[in-house]
Amino acid sequence: MPDFDTSEKLPEKVEVLRQAVEAKITQLTEANRAHRRKIFDLYTIFEISRHLNGMLETESLLDSILLTAIGQIGVSGAAIAIEKNREEGRLTFVKAKGILSSRWEGISCDKGGVLCQFLLRRNQAILLKELEEKIGGQTGEVEKLKTVEAELVIPLSVKNRLEGILVLAGKISGLPFAENDTEFLSILANQLAVTVENARLYEMEKNSNLQLRETQNQLIRLEKLAALGELSATIAHEVNNPLGIIKNYLALISQELTPEDPNYPFYQVIKEEVDRIAKIVRQLLDFYRPKAEEIASVDLSRILDETVVLLEKQLASSNIEVVKNLPRHLPKIEASPAQLKQVFLNLLMNAREVMPEGGRLEVTTRSENGYVEAEVADSGEGIPPENLEKIFEPFFTTKREKGGTGLGLSVCLGIVSKTGGTIRARNRTPKGAAFIVRVPVKEKV
Repeated sequence: MPDFDTSEKLPEKVEVLRQAVEAKITQLTEANRAHRRKIFDLYTIFEISRHLNGMLETESLLDSILLTAIGQIGVSGAAIAIEKNREEGRLTFVKAKGILSSRWEGISCDKGGVLCQFLLRRNQAILLKELEEKIGGQTGEVEKLKTVEAELVIPLSVKNRLEGILVLAGKISGLPFAENDTEFLSILANQLAVTVENARLYEMEKNSNLQLRETQNQLIRLEKLAALGELSATIAHEVNNPLGIIKNYLALISQELTPEDPNYPFYQVIKEEVDRIAKIVRQLLDFYRPKAEEIASVDLSRILDETVVLLEKQLASSNIEVVKNLPRHLPKIEASPAQLKQVFLNLLMNAREVMPEGGRLEVTTRSENGYVEAEVADSGEGIPPENLEKIFEPFFTTKREKGGTGLGLSVCLGIVSKTGGTIRARNRTPKGAAFIVRVPVKEKV
């Protein structure tokens, strides 16, 4: 066979080889660029996580998460849903940026529903149109996400538990979401979920500590009440005997005096002061051993409303506007109606006294976590911070010159404590004070 000269085919082979090398270089360059992008994304995620992990207040954390998502991806808006109450088992949209509040407020989804369960299993960012293709026919919850202007949905999960849902609106540029975007957000979402979980645990611990401290303070106050109550009862009994004798002699003297007698004014002063002492003694006895009252199933809203009605004329004459929010569908509580009226009467009279020039009095009832609360709030000057812990102590009063005995709020505390409830005070913003009575709901048999 003849030898063929292959020199003519050499340039073709070189060209093919050159193209192959260029293709390989391009491929390696793209791979290198992709790796550098991933390294940059991971570094960015690390920095974001490091910053957010230092935030333990939920409000600030959620703001930062939304701003981070908007800034990193360049979207026109974002919203986040978290679990407001573990007992409800729902994720509710609580905050958004760039989306009108009317579109996201109050929208929630069931954690056991199809949407949340699908997002939990997927645990990756997903476009809304793809999500609709997957579960659109099974639930109406995708429509809720459309209402929130969602185009991309990112589940936030930790340890096979869905902590929240982050949704993003469309990009400002109008471009579609790229694969890099969804990959970046999927990785970031895991870190965001951890920060949300940490903030939730921190707030739970903080609330538990506050409740523990409040319970301890309550126990200390009750121990003081018990000790002072016994002492008060002893003093009251000792004072009652000579006081009775004085009153009897005053009655005899009154028969010998007429209003024209020059000594009559002195008699009047002595009688008024003796009556004042008798009133204090009665309060001391009631403080130690309150009158037995019939316990009944009562509507706290009705009791508070009836008490307000008793004082309507006095409040109106003092130029005090009364605002009532007293729903009548609240659960019933077990308590003495008469003693609860005594509590509210005391709180309302105190509110009137701190608004001598008139003001606004708000009375509210509500139901929360197995308790019914009644709040009496005024627009006065508020309570000095150093007195907030003292006002329920027996004989503590800032109205000594007006005849205050310092027993009114102590008696209120004793009455409320007998129901298994609590009473506390707080200052309002910008001014005023509020007293909150919290009583456990009657258990259904």
